[in-house]
Amino acid sequence: MKKSLLIIAISTLLITSCSPKLAGTWNVDRYEVDNQKGQNITTKNAGEIVINKNGTGEKNINYNMFQNEFSDLQEFRWSMQGDDLITITSTNSYKKSDFDKTWIMITNSKKKQVWKSTDGKNSVQILELSKKE
Repeated sequence: MKKSLLIIAISTLLITSCSPKLAGTWNVDRYEVDNQKGQNITTKNAGEIVINKNGTGEKNINYNMFQNEFSDLQEFRWSMQGDDLITITSTNSYKKSDFDKTWIMITNSKKKQVWKSTDGKNSVQILELSKKE
Protein backbone atom coordinates (compact mmCIF):
# COMPACT_ATOMS: atom_id res chain seq x y z
CA MET A 1 0.00 0.00 0.00
CA LYS A 2 2.82 2.42 0.88
CA LYS A 3 4.57 1.58 -2.38
CA SER A 4 1.41 2.37 -4.38
CA LEU A 5 0.97 5.70 -2.60
CA LEU A 6 4.60 6.58 -3.27
CA ILE A 7 4.24 5.79 -6.99
CA ILE A 8 1.06 7.89 -7.21
CA ALA A 9 2.73 10.79 -5.37
CA ILE A 10 5.79 10.72 -7.64
CA SER A 11 3.62 10.47 -10.79
CA THR A 12 1.50 13.41 -9.67
CA LEU A 13 4.61 15.44 -8.89
CA LEU A 14 6.10 14.71 -12.32
CA ILE A 15 2.90 15.62 -14.17
CA THR A 16 2.27 18.80 -12.21
CA SER A 17 5.90 19.93 -12.23
CA CYS A 18 6.12 20.16 -16.03
CA SER A 19 2.57 20.64 -17.24
CA PRO A 20 1.90 24.20 -15.97
CA LYS A 21 4.45 25.51 -18.48
CA LEU A 22 3.04 23.39 -21.28
CA ALA A 23 -0.69 23.41 -20.60
CA GLY A 24 -2.62 25.81 -22.80
CA THR A 25 -3.02 26.91 -26.40
CA TRP A 26 0.16 27.60 -28.36
CA ASN A 27 0.57 29.44 -31.66
CA VAL A 28 2.97 27.73 -34.07
CA ASP A 29 4.92 30.90 -34.89
CA ARG A 30 7.56 29.16 -36.98
CA TYR A 31 8.13 25.67 -38.35
CA GLU A 32 11.45 25.13 -40.09
CA VAL A 33 12.87 22.13 -41.90
CA ASP A 34 16.60 22.05 -42.66
CA ASN A 35 17.51 19.06 -44.83
CA GLN A 36 21.28 19.67 -44.38
CA LYS A 37 21.68 19.98 -48.19
CA GLY A 38 21.24 23.72 -48.33
CA GLN A 39 17.45 23.57 -48.46
CA ASN A 40 15.95 25.44 -45.53
CA ILE A 41 12.20 25.86 -45.61
CA THR A 42 10.48 28.03 -43.03
CA THR A 43 6.77 28.61 -42.60
CA LYS A 44 5.25 31.14 -40.21
CA ASN A 45 1.92 31.12 -38.39
CA ALA A 46 1.27 27.45 -39.14
CA GLY A 47 -1.65 27.08 -36.74
CA GLU A 48 -1.96 26.09 -33.11
CA ILE A 49 -1.38 23.28 -30.69
CA VAL A 50 -3.51 22.76 -27.58
CA ILE A 51 -1.74 20.93 -24.75
CA ASN A 52 -3.87 19.67 -21.87
CA LYS A 53 -2.53 18.86 -18.40
CA ASN A 54 -3.86 15.30 -18.63
CA GLY A 55 -1.39 14.26 -21.36
CA THR A 56 -3.71 14.87 -24.32
CA GLY A 57 -3.95 17.64 -26.89
CA GLU A 58 -5.09 18.76 -30.33
CA LYS A 59 -3.18 19.95 -33.39
CA ASN A 60 -4.65 22.42 -35.87
CA ILE A 61 -1.72 22.83 -38.24
CA ASN A 62 -1.80 24.12 -41.84
CA TYR A 63 1.29 25.07 -43.85
CA ASN A 64 2.89 25.01 -47.29
CA MET A 65 6.33 23.50 -47.75
CA PHE A 66 8.20 22.60 -50.95
CA GLN A 67 5.10 23.77 -52.86
CA ASN A 68 2.94 21.18 -51.08
CA GLU A 69 0.08 21.96 -48.74
CA PHE A 70 0.01 20.10 -45.41
CA SER A 71 -2.80 19.86 -42.88
CA ASP A 72 -2.62 18.16 -39.49
CA LEU A 73 -5.93 18.34 -37.62
CA GLN A 74 -6.00 15.60 -35.00
CA GLU A 75 -5.81 14.73 -31.35
CA PHE A 76 -2.61 13.48 -29.74
CA ARG A 77 -1.08 12.22 -26.53
CA TRP A 78 2.05 13.73 -25.07
CA SER A 79 4.54 12.64 -22.42
CA MET A 80 7.67 14.10 -20.90
CA GLN A 81 10.97 12.30 -20.41
CA GLY A 82 13.03 14.34 -17.99
CA ASP A 83 12.94 18.12 -18.19
CA ASP A 84 13.69 18.59 -21.87
CA LEU A 85 12.13 15.80 -23.95
CA ILE A 86 8.51 15.70 -25.08
CA THR A 87 6.98 12.95 -27.19
CA ILE A 88 3.92 13.62 -29.34
CA THR A 89 1.86 10.66 -30.60
CA SER A 90 -1.32 11.16 -32.64
CA THR A 91 -4.30 9.10 -31.56
CA ASN A 92 -5.16 8.35 -35.23
CA SER A 93 -2.44 5.87 -36.19
CA TYR A 94 -3.61 5.83 -39.83
CA LYS A 95 -2.84 9.50 -40.48
CA LYS A 96 0.89 10.29 -40.53
CA SER A 97 2.01 13.49 -38.83
CA ASP A 98 5.38 15.26 -39.07
CA PHE A 99 4.88 16.33 -35.45
CA ASP A 100 4.67 12.76 -34.09
CA LYS A 101 8.10 12.23 -32.61
CA THR A 102 10.27 13.07 -29.64
CA TRP A 103 11.29 16.72 -29.49
CA ILE A 104 14.16 18.29 -27.55
CA MET A 105 12.95 21.37 -25.71
CA ILE A 106 15.59 24.05 -26.31
CA THR A 107 13.49 26.79 -24.67
CA ASN A 108 10.86 25.76 -22.13
CA SER A 109 9.12 28.73 -20.54
CA LYS A 110 5.53 29.68 -19.78
CA LYS A 111 5.23 31.99 -22.80
CA LYS A 112 7.70 30.56 -25.33
CA GLN A 113 8.75 27.09 -26.45
CA VAL A 114 11.44 26.13 -28.97
CA TRP A 115 11.62 22.45 -29.89
CA LYS A 116 14.02 20.60 -32.20
CA SER A 117 13.88 17.12 -33.66
CA THR A 118 15.05 15.05 -36.61
CA ASP A 119 13.37 12.69 -39.02
CA GLY A 120 16.29 10.25 -39.04
CA LYS A 121 17.20 11.24 -42.63
CA ASN A 122 19.59 14.15 -41.97
CA SER A 123 16.72 16.61 -41.67
CA VAL A 124 16.21 18.83 -38.61
CA GLN A 125 12.87 20.35 -37.67
CA ILE A 126 12.46 23.39 -35.43
CA LEU A 127 9.17 24.48 -33.84
CA GLU A 128 8.76 27.90 -32.23
CA LEU A 129 5.62 28.24 -30.14
CA SER A 130 4.17 31.21 -28.27
CA LYS A 131 1.44 30.98 -25.66
CA LYS A 132 -1.95 32.41 -26.54
CA GLU A 133 -3.23 34.79 -23.88
